[in-house]
Amino acid sequence: MKTLYKEGISYRHAGAFDAARQCFKEILLLDSSYANAYLQLAEIAALEETYPESIGYYKAYLQLEGKQADAWYTIGVLYFNTKDFSAAVQSFETAIKRGRRRDADLCLTLGMSYLHIKETAKGIQQLEACLGLRADETRAIQALGHQYYLSGAFTAAISYWDKLLRIQPANAFAMFMLGKSYIGQGEVAKGEAMCDRALAVVP
Repeated sequence: MKTLYKEGISYRHAGAFDAARQCFKEILLLDSSYANAYLQLAEIAALEETYPESIGYYKAYLQLEGKQADAWYTIGVLYFNTKDFSAAVQSFETAIKRGRRRDADLCLTLGMSYLHIKETAKGIQQLEACLGLRADETRAIQALGHQYYLSGAFTAAISYWDKLLRIQPANAFAMFMLGKSYIGQGEVAKGEAMCDRALAVVP
């Protein structure tokens, strides 16, 4: 099987994914506990953006190699991409327990996943942690501005929309939401002027 595995790896590196897939599937017919064959099939499916298939292979791999933190993180990303946010949260949290480093990407996707399942406080905590690691992460800044606006924390929302505009001066959405936040805070004239400015930017 080692020869067949090496052959599959060679095909994969050459971009011959169908041939590689066939090798790894043949291995699993011979030995269904050959964990790395599942991993290779999962990675090939992810490269081809057939995410549900990739998730299936990652789940089979993790049943055999459940301590692999990077695999838990990757399946979390796949769940996030397929909008299964509850499963994404569980996978990311498992990755952390297994030793995955809390980098900006993990905090961002975990934070966004928490927001999607309405665990807002945890989402905000993770997004703020993301910004502590990558201060100019616009997706985190926008998500925080939006959440603080929705919760009526207009001063906090203003600070995030203003920060986003410093990075993206032509961002009409951020400009409009900054205006809405000023209005929410009671600075109506200032807010309306900002909203008008935003609408003028939109083609």
